[in-house]
Amino acid sequence: MRQYMGLATVSGNLGVSLAWRWGLWACLWAGSILGENALAAAEAGGFPNVAFYRGTDAPLDLLQAFDEVIIDPATSALPSPERYPHTRWAARLEITQKDYQSTPAAWLEKTLTPLWEKGFHDFYLADKAGLPSMEQFYTAVSAEDRWLSLALTEIHGKFKGARIFLRNHPPVAEAHSNLLTGWVVESIFQPYDALQGWFLTVDQGRLNGTLSQLHRWQEKHPQIPLIDLEFAQKYDRQAQRSLAQKSAQAGLIPYVTSQEQDSVGLGKLEVMPRKILVVQSLDPGTAIEEGTGSKILSLPMDYLGYDIQYVNVNEGLPEDITPDRYAGIAVFLDKDVTDQDKWRLWFLQEVHRHVPIAVFDRFGFDIDFETAQTLDLEVLPGGYLPGATARILHTAPMIGFEHAPQVEIQDAVGLAIGPSGQSLAQIQVGDKVMDMAATLPWGGYALAPFSLEYVGELNRDYWVIDPLKFLRQALSLPAMPVPDTTSENGRRLFFVQVDGDGFPSRAEFPGYDYGAEALYDQIFKKYPIPMTVSIIEGEISPTGKYPALSPTLESIARKIFALPNIEIGSHTYSHPLDWILADPRYGQQKEQLSMQIPGYTFDLKREIEGSIEYINGRLAPPGKKVRVLQWSGAANPTAAALEEAWKAGLYNINGGDTLPVKPDGSWTDISGAGIAKGEGDQDYQIYAAEMNENIYTNEWTRPFYGMVRVLETYEITEFPLRLKPVDIYFHFYSGTKLASLKALQNVYEVTLKQPVFPVYTSDFIQKVLDARHASVAMQEGQWRIRTGRSLREFRLPVGEVPDLARSHGVIGYLSVPGGTYVHLGEDQARVALLPVGHPADGLPYVSAATAYITHFERQGRTIRFDARGYYQPYVLLNHADPACRFTVDGREVRPTEDGKGRLKVSFPSSVGEQGPVHGIEVRCRD
Repeated sequence: MRQYMGLATVSGNLGVSLAWRWGLWACLWAGSILGENALAAAEAGGFPNVAFYRGTDAPLDLLQAFDEVIIDPATSALPSPERYPHTRWAARLEITQKDYQSTPAAWLEKTLTPLWEKGFHDFYLADKAGLPSMEQFYTAVSAEDRWLSLALTEIHGKFKGARIFLRNHPPVAEAHSNLLTGWVVESIFQPYDALQGWFLTVDQGRLNGTLSQLHRWQEKHPQIPLIDLEFAQKYDRQAQRSLAQKSAQAGLIPYVTSQEQDSVGLGKLEVMPRKILVVQSLDPGTAIEEGTGSKILSLPMDYLGYDIQYVNVNEGLPEDITPDRYAGIAVFLDKDVTDQDKWRLWFLQEVHRHVPIAVFDRFGFDIDFETAQTLDLEVLPGGYLPGATARILHTAPMIGFEHAPQVEIQDAVGLAIGPSGQSLAQIQVGDKVMDMAATLPWGGYALAPFSLEYVGELNRDYWVIDPLKFLRQALSLPAMPVPDTTSENGRRLFFVQVDGDGFPSRAEFPGYDYGAEALYDQIFKKYPIPMTVSIIEGEISPTGKYPALSPTLESIARKIFALPNIEIGSHTYSHPLDWILADPRYGQQKEQLSMQIPGYTFDLKREIEGSIEYINGRLAPPGKKVRVLQWSGAANPTAAALEEAWKAGLYNINGGDTLPVKPDGSWTDISGAGIAKGEGDQDYQIYAAEMNENIYTNEWTRPFYGMVRVLETYEITEFPLRLKPVDIYFHFYSGTKLASLKALQNVYEVTLKQPVFPVYTSDFIQKVLDARHASVAMQEGQWRIRTGRSLREFRLPVGEVPDLARSHGVIGYLSVPGGTYVHLGEDQARVALLPVGHPADGLPYVSAATAYITHFERQGRTIRFDARGYYQPYVLLNHADPACRFTVDGREVRPTEDGKGRLKVSFPSSVGEQGPVHGIEVRCRD
């Protein structure tokens, strides 16, 4: 486990003075500068967290953990306040000697005015001048100081509300502290010689003198944060933590970053990197989702809380994989690497950068003596006596997860670990003892057959090593709060998605002409829960395949879309079967790659935007529009198709292969939440949570009641760990046969008896996208979380629970065998933890709920909040007793007991996306 910076408390009178100053900074910062957002920040750490970044491609998702980030406007545009509402962004203004020769007014007009018009209202004034010597600290006023004094006055006169950070220049900071938002001093503890490229040692006497002057300034100007910007080696996070600790112990607000200021640094706050790079070896032209790593590693990475970036080792390797952004690298090479030497050098470079690496199956390069030394491995001499066999000497408990290892002599790899390693699987061949799986300071490896085992008769891979335990140990992953997309307020998410296939198909039982009519009566109306329903335009429109049927089919579609619980989706125009081959830009268009519509050839814009315009214009009722694009066929959209859907304002879903069933199901049958096919959300494909009836009926060949087996999938993905939400996913042809319709009803009935939280498909999708961008940071023993508009659930490790009295933004929690689900009431939170074994604090809290909860407030043992749920909503409360007063919308109600010591408050549901929000109050005696 990674060690976090534990900043020691400053003792004595200085500590009291500094604590007082930090508290005052927090109040002033929160009250007059940043408003409500900074109040939470002040409560979290006692002072604002400030970061500096000058590189290109700023990692905004990580930087948003800070309250103020100073960026270079030449390389970074002003980030969206909607996406990052709790962070302010200041523009760095580098003042040159040439600028000093002009008037401050002219300089402002040239430099600051354009930035102000672009939305920047915070500015950082910096030049090349360093902190003066102690003799000049206050007395020597330079021409530059006088120029800056005039500039500050000009800025506040012309740009009302501008906030200014100043670098160095103590006389200016002394004389014009009332015009500053923050004062930045630089390299107090570890100066950097940019010309020579090395760090300098500070004389202790000079350091003490500098700190004395800075403390005196703090005493005189307690309302101004004093920020110490320090530099350390880019890849040495431990050195950065140590330097930040020194600065904090001296009473300064530290921020330590790389010399180039192109990495995410740390101070009292350390942001957890939440990206993992997965390296695969794919043949030319192979889609990224076809790689074994893509198929089997996405689930464990999702569960551990990481966003995956994929790379094909044979198509080039990225150079920006650094420990401030990436928690680690996972390598799964099931094919040969084209350039092994290049791959080895890149691998060793990342080891040098201290980015942990976990290797599955094979390294992909021959390990020579020098490489072995770097990795603390020993290469054993080859050659075995005739008749030699391999036998397993020892395995760690994480080996044998789904399948016991079976080793043959041809599997043996002549490697042994050095003294720094820990063996996970050891075999013997003759007189040689080999370590086939191990963890080491740089990461770890699990070579075949101690990673996966392929079982031919079942045509399935099984995990030999527990992927969660191995990844945690090999990558030194911290036990941090995990963004959870399976749940809301402790309840498992449940959504329905219907693909349009078979809408024109006739019902094969009495009472209905079309299967779509049967679904309307027996599913869509019968179960008033959120459902997302799509159609294929080419099946039902006048310009489609069945123009004579169009009036009847369109009237059925309009009736379905008019239901208040139905969200509208599009299943495209012609239902392409293979999105890569169907698009001439990526492959060759062939016959039967989509529905055969007379006179139509594939057109990406027509498939997506055209179908949306058709549905919105002819089928959707007033006030409703298409929200989701449901991929057709192989559900393998190209990045261009994903971007087309994004430009059209749609969320997207489908793909993945989650279909484990008893008794032979495996975690390798479970996909992650989605796959990145580019850099942003516009290139991210969301996977269906589980597969549809086409799979469970053997591609609609029998048994037609096979959809009931999806209940086995729901169970496997819930126990012993909740891995996926519930997704009832089917097509319109399920309404054509009595067996399939009854199977579908059975699935609904069983699911709705479970403790699930019905939501729309778009709700789930938004949570997945938010989870990719959420920031998780540690500050002085507490977690700081910033999420997004939709994500409100995080999971703590087993045994950890939040301290409600010291946390902010937490409405409650639910402990289960897999961990503790922590429920947030807003898009940022501070989570303090109770010590293991410490009794709970006794405050009332939400244990679980099938409703969205907002505007949560706590005053002692009284809590108030708004709640809205789509289907039979309720709230379960812990540490509340019948003597408490419960009201819903101002009317007193009587709660019921759930048999587990919790009280249940129910209230009316909100059918559809727009519905009543209920005000709930629980008032208990202190």
